[in-house]
Amino acid sequence: MQIKKIFNNNVLLADRDGCEVVLIGKGIGFQKKQGELVDDRNVDKLYMPTEKRWMSLFDDLINDISPIYFEVASRIIKMAEKDLNTKFNAYLLIVLADHIHFAIQRVQRKIIIRNELLWEIQHFYKIEYRLGEQSLDLIYKQFFIRLPEDEAGFIALKFVENRISQAKSGKGLEMTRLIGDILTIVQYQLQIKLKEDSISYQRFLVHLRFFVERITSNKKEDNQKEKVDDVLYQHIFRKYPQAFNCTQRIQEFLKRSLNKKISINEQVYLTIHIQRIINEFYQ
Repeated sequence: MQIKKIFNNNVLLADRDGCEVVLIGKGIGFQKKQGELVDDRNVDKLYMPTEKRWMSLFDDLINDISPIYFEVASRIIKMAEKDLNTKFNAYLLIVLADHIHFAIQRVQRKIIIRNELLWEIQHFYKIEYRLGEQSLDLIYKQFFIRLPEDEAGFIALKFVENRISQAKSGKGLEMTRLIGDILTIVQYQLQIKLKEDSISYQRFLVHLRFFVERITSNKKEDNQKEKVDDVLYQHIFRKYPQAFNCTQRIQEFLKRSLNKKISINEQVYLTIHIQRIINEFYQ
């Protein structure tokens, strides 16, 4: 690979068989010049865009922020890909670098943005959230600025939204269709039009992503946890009959279409989220 542009000692733009690629690695640009060859052994991460738009976005952003943000974002991506055993699309590098830069600016200016989905992310995307926390540690080591835990949730969602393994297997399409079907059932049963900009809808959507992922991956339930939540289940279906009936329609649909049974835990969570939608709609 031949160097086309040096952004700093660790970030380069290079030519690979006639295609522009972004290379990140410790010291790969040190004492190098345009036109020289890159030692592949020093390349830690290679980003080859599949769309022209990606390189345009990269050029715009790297002219606005320091390349160090791309280095940190790349280290986070590499860590997450290893722990999640997945691959992310190339856009995550741009999205994450921009997010880290903006988050640090907000902290420096004492601007606080709360993550209204933090609880859901912590409970439904536990591994991604843990990686989000580790990302905050990496950011602190580089910039000596401690970002709030809300940011761990934001970063975790970026992992969820930008992974490509599900899309390649066709699972992403299946999950999208199931989520759409469930939302249709909810709207029909409640006879309402869901407000997509409402926080209850956003929380419900995050929960559905996790729920559908579990349903389609055949994860086994913890029987002990089922027993613990049985009391809550009895309370929920008595207190929220309309939302509970909607949950039963969802259960019937999944039983008929996928031969899947919803656990007690899932029925409780679904009912609570649907009740939040009902409460917000009639406020």
